[in-house]
Amino acid sequence: MLESWLLQQACGDLTQHPAVTHALTEFGGVPHIQSVSEVTDHVGLSSRRFIEVFDDEIGLTPKLYCRIRRFQHAIRLVHESDDVDWADLAARVGYYDQSHLIGEFQEFSGLNPSAYLKDRGIHMNHVLFRA
Repeated sequence: MLESWLLQQACGDLTQHPAVTHALTEFGGVPHIQSVSEVTDHVGLSSRRFIEVFDDEIGLTPKLYCRIRRFQHAIRLVHESDDVDWADLAARVGYYDQSHLIGEFQEFSGLNPSAYLKDRGIHMNHVLFRA
């Protein structure tokens, strides 16, 4: 019984809801979206319903998805430079200010930006673990 349910889940409908497809296109076109309503205004769903559909299909809320994309954009820019101007970086990727960048950096990486910069390896998103 479990096996048949798992097979049904694995072979389920793979078509993406048009609202999710549109949102992913919009989110990919800019480094940051100011609000989910910027997208929901164009997809014909209420904000609440859009968030449900997006979360069901992507596994993250639209806001968290955009926050992670913005953080990853910041990480890419950090890896392009040896001398990072954190305030400039925050503005370039859409953070309100440097303190918001630092807070989100710590939330997603567990490190403050300076510690990440000091311990970053050659691979983006990887830091050497020191015991």
